[in-house]
This record gives sequence, C-alpha cells and structure tokens, in this order.
Amino acid sequence: MVNKSRILSDLSKFAVDAMSTLSSLRKEIETMVSLRVDKVINKMNLVKRDEFDSLKRIVQKSIIDNEKLKNTRKTSTKKKKKTTPRKKKTKKP
Repeated sequence: MVNKSRILSDLSKFAVDAMSTLSSLRKEIETMVSLRVDKVINKMNLVKRDEFDSLKRIVQKSIIDNEKLKNTRKTSTKKKKKTTPRKKKTKKP
C-alpha cells in the first residue's frame, strides 16, 4: 500500500513539473513569435496608427476647406455682372 501511494505521489509530482515546464515553454514560444512578428512589421515600414489618424484628420480638414473655397468661388462668379466683350479697333491704313 505504501508503494502505491508513493508511486501516485511521484506521478503527481511528475505531472506538476511537466505542467510548469509546458507553461514555461508556451511563454517562451509566445515571446519568440512576438519578436519575429515585430521584426517583420518593422521591416515593412508600416505607419503607426496615431500617425495615420492624424494624417487622416489633416486630409479631411483640407477637403472641407477646398469645398468651402469652391463654394465661395461659385457664389462670387454668379454675383458678377455679365459684360459684353469690346470690339477691337482696327487701324486704317
């Protein structure tokens, strides 16, 4: 009976050690994969999210400003009176 309990105790210790080893191995693999992914992303020269968002806001603002300018130009040309073109004077020989 003592041998059976000792065997079960040893097996449980072995299982606990195996689980901690697998847990450590999992963390190590995650770290390695994360580093490799970061390395690939850095090689690709991707833009960061905050830089993208700020540039997007600038572009949207400039589009709105351009539309305002177009609208003011249209209203100013409509307000001008139409004039008839002048005839060119020709010199008599």
